[in-house]
Order: sequence, then structure tokens, then C-alpha cells
Amino acid sequence: MNQGLSDRSTLAPYLLSLVRVIVGLLFLQHGAEKLWGFAGGRIDHDFGTLRGFAGPLEVTGGTLIALGLLTRFTGFILCGEMAVAYFRSWAPRGFYPIQNGGEEAVLFCYIYLWLVTAGAGKWSLDRLIERSHSSKRTRVKEMLASWESYGRSIVRMIFAFTFCLHGFRLAFGLLPALAGRRAGMAMALDLMPQFVGYWEMVGGILLFLGLLARPSALISAMVAVVAYFYGAAPRGLWPIRNGGNEALLYALVFAYIALVGAGAWSLDRIAATLRLKHPRQVRPAVN
Repeated sequence: MNQGLSDRSTLAPYLLSLVRVIVGLLFLQHGAEKLWGFAGGRIDHDFGTLRGFAGPLEVTGGTLIALGLLTRFTGFILCGEMAVAYFRSWAPRGFYPIQNGGEEAVLFCYIYLWLVTAGAGKWSLDRLIERSHSSKRTRVKEMLASWESYGRSIVRMIFAFTFCLHGFRLAFGLLPALAGRRAGMAMALDLMPQFVGYWEMVGGILLFLGLLARPSALISAMVAVVAYFYGAAPRGLWPIRNGGNEALLYALVFAYIALVGAGAWSLDRIAATLRLKHPRQVRPAVN
């Protein structure tokens, strides 16, 4: 058991790096469409507007995140950008993110909040710079790193909540998209067979509570991957255009939780703490 936990902790920084790189590239698409019309997007060089200003910020920020350079600082800035974008552009259109068109902004926002605590991982320029200069962690970095488990708990609960909402949409036809890209193009998760919606509800609730988080996250990550290749990939190469961005974000975060666990705020953690405090006593065999 201890060996298994050790193996997971060894792999976690590498999976974190993979998550970070893909998240950065997915985010970079949004800036590239605003600056250069990437994938047929609308160019916006009016840098005095929120959308126009977001273009260079998303290109620069997405690139830095993908490279793992100034990861915590960049994550903090981009988290703020996504929060402003959500409450200014999407929240007024409805309460639920999967309805008002702001789901992707919410997912990016909380991933970046988590990266502020988690850092860049093993494969990153941040780590390379630290090693080449033999630099020690500052108190701020150590403090942020100590909060990673809490950051993971927060991103887990947010992703679980929105994932569960997709279950209600898929299983019962509730919460139709009212605005944003998804009002015109169904998201990959919403193109799965109806029975998948029941797992999205159950899995979302389990993940929100942090109960049986690893198996629930593994199944949910597999659902998201299948949704991408079943519903999004046939519609085009670029996730920003084929409706698959959100599915990929779900897959990445859930895969990480499946490997590392639910985080500090979870029923799994409470149960593990109780087992340590009250270990089972093995009764001696009676001959």
C-alpha cells in the first residue's frame, strides 16, 4: 500500500506538467483567434475593449503556462482574467455556467487558481531555472505549495458541480444552453448516449463530496475522453471549434485526481484520518 502511494506521488509532478502544457495550449487558441483569426475566429484588435485586450493576454499567458515559465504568477493573472470575463460577460445571462455560455471560463479560472498552488511540475522552465541556479524555494512558494491540496479540492468541487449539471441535461433534457458558443454547437459531453448522463450525475456528486474520488475521477475522465473523440473530434481538428475544449479540461483534471486523490477537503481524507486514529485491531487466531 505504501509503495503504491509512493509510486503515485512520484508520477504526480509529471502528470501535472502534462496537464499544464495542454491547458496552456487550449487557452492559447483563444488569444490566437482574437489576434490572428486562428481556426476561423473573429479578429479583434480593439485593445481598449475587454475582448481585444484579452487577445495578447491569452497568447502570452497561454504560452507561459505551456512552457511552465512564471507559472504561479501567470496562473494568478489568468485566474483573475477569467473571473472578470465570467462575471462581466456570462453571469448576467443566467445562473448556471453550462447555460450562460461561461462554463469554459469557469473551468479555466479554477484550473489557474489550482496552478497557483501546484506550480509547474517537473517538465517546466521554472524547474529548469531552479535547478540551473540551484535556487531554493522562497517562503512564498513554500506557502503556496502547502496549499496545493486545498487548491485541488476546490477545483475538484467546481468541476464536479458542472459535470453533474451535464448529467441533468443529458439524462432529463434540463438546463439548455442559452448563450455563448454552445448555444449554436452542442458540447461534446452533451452528445453522449442518454445513460451516460446518469453517471455524470452520480460521478459528479461523488467527486463533489470527495467520496471514492479516485475511481469516480477515473471513470469520469474516461467519459470525457470518449465524449471528445465521439462528439467533438469528428467535427474538426481544433478543440476551440469542434466543441471539445471543455471535455478535454474535464479529462485532464479528473485524470490527475484519479492519480493523486481528492485533496484535503474530502470525505476520503476524513475516512483516511479516522482509520489512522482508530486502526483495526487484528484478533488473534483461536486454535
